[in-house]
Amino acid sequence: MSQEKTTRIVSTSSEPSPRSRIPILLRCIAIALLCIAGVEYFKYSTKINYEWFHCTPIMEPIGTNTSVLKIWARGGPSCDKRGEFKTIMKRITRDYEPNDQHFKFCMIENMNIGPIHYPLGESKGEPGYIAYVGYNEDKDLVEEMCKDATLFNM
Repeated sequence: MSQEKTTRIVSTSSEPSPRSRIPILLRCIAIALLCIAGVEYFKYSTKINYEWFHCTPIMEPIGTNTSVLKIWARGGPSCDKRGEFKTIMKRITRDYEPNDQHFKFCMIENMNIGPIHYPLGESKGEPGYIAYVGYNEDKDLVEEMCKDATLFNM
């Protein structure tokens, strides 16, 4: 009788087989898709309730055939005086291009209201800041509207 040797090949690597990795891959894909869906839902809900989360600038032209605007902000509880100031300054720097023509503006603070003046469920009341802005061609009108406030030039 002859004796046959049986040899077993034992894998020394500790990695699982490719078939056992498929459920792990599907689980990772599902988790990633759930994270993306959560972010998109948050973006959608904040877009629907934009007024509650942000200050919205309101711009009103002063006169006809002029570049002068009266700007103030409205919004939800996050739109206190600090939020109004930031919103107005962003709007001024985005809408007016100093490379085209220099412009003047002023910020007038309403001292009759407190720094946090947009509580939930109540009327918005008066704005905390009002700005007047216009290109230099309308500087006389800007100076007239600003009266005693400091004029800024850009």
